[in-house]
Amino acid sequence: MTEAGSKSVKLNNGVSIPSLGFGTFAGEIVPGEMYAAIIAALDAGYRHLDSAWFYKIESEVGRALKDWLDANPKYKREDIFITTKVWPHLMEPEDVKWSLETSLRDMGIDYVDAFLFHWPFAVEKTEEREVKKDKDGKYILNHERTSNLLPAWRAMESLQTSGKAKTIGVSNFTVAHLTNLLSSATIKPAINQIEIHPYFPNTALVDFCLANDVMPVAYSPLGSQNTKTDRSVLADPVLQEMAREKRCEVAQICIAWGLKRGYVVIPKSGNPARVRKNFEVVELSEEEIEKVGGVAKTLGNGDVGKRYVNPVGLFGFDIWAFWEKS
Repeated sequence: MTEAGSKSVKLNNGVSIPSLGFGTFAGEIVPGEMYAAIIAALDAGYRHLDSAWFYKIESEVGRALKDWLDANPKYKREDIFITTKVWPHLMEPEDVKWSLETSLRDMGIDYVDAFLFHWPFAVEKTEEREVKKDKDGKYILNHERTSNLLPAWRAMESLQTSGKAKTIGVSNFTVAHLTNLLSSATIKPAINQIEIHPYFPNTALVDFCLANDVMPVAYSPLGSQNTKTDRSVLADPVLQEMAREKRCEVAQICIAWGLKRGYVVIPKSGNPARVRKNFEVVELSEEEIEKVGGVAKTLGNGDVGKRYVNPVGLFGFDIWAFWEKS
């Protein structure tokens, strides 16, 4: 086994990003839980933390980062790659800048290593810069801004130029979204953070990103953990058998598969033992890589697989179906 967290890849602007990151999203916020998880991750060797304005935990991220650096003086802020993201209600140029300033303040840092659009659309906001919702509690799509994200991207470019963001990029962008942005961007996105796991290889989008020098970053690399409603990647019989043969965890196989495909992977866990285990990446042969990539076909819809991230209940509409029709 190897410690993949010590490896990094170069982005299109020359900035190095650790190949293995640690995700900080928590469905339910328990005070102190993310702080402890981040300390465990940094202790294990992770040097890449993925956050977002929407996660509402950036003060804990900042506190954990400061305390860990204070306890480990041989490391500096620049040794840790930190990503944050702007939520869709903050897609006016002045709001994009405000979002980053808020994240920097909450985390107690002067810059981020990557600043991303969280989603490729815009929704309405209140005067207090909160999400504006309809009578049913759903988001209200801002059609005008959604149809033209370029002003928001220009704000992102200015933030990179200023040094407050070393790198800018996107998340959840489709091939069509990327094609449009690449045609008009002065500074092209360096990252596209997207859902990728053995049940959803997302091959066409991954290939498009790599061909256009945009680094895919895989979120939910272990699939859905909601075993009550979703078929679990970690319970897949093919992957479990492989894990038994290799004397490792299925999660380690999922992570190794992603790294072997040539992109960055950001698993998350609140369990310190699992956090450490996920940092130990197993070696996979080409035959094993192909075998892992084939489990999506067992879901009955060819190579497409199963997408888990589609927050219909939050947004009020099926975003993927919406984009397919538009």
